[in-house]
Amino acid sequence: LTGFVTPAKNGTWYVTRIGLTCCVADGTAFMVEARGQIAPPKNQWVTVTGQWAEPSKRIDGDVAALTVETIKTVTAPTNPYE
Repeated sequence: LTGFVTPAKNGTWYVTRIGLTCCVADGTAFMVEARGQIAPPKNQWVTVTGQWAEPSKRIDGDVAALTVETIKTVTAPTNPYE
């Protein structure tokens, strides 16, 4: 899974990508909670590997989760949008 690091509260962090349907105005953040490893610096692009975990239950909807086994820093892709 490749994306940029988005930190949250209490050490929680996410691997995030932005999806566009038409233009920047409709951009949607797609976030996967990364578990089991300390967060790299905010906005750092990473590729993580691991095992899918039980999603986090939130009021605004469940969030996919991954138990991270490896983290590799990478250069941001030429086209960072999905």
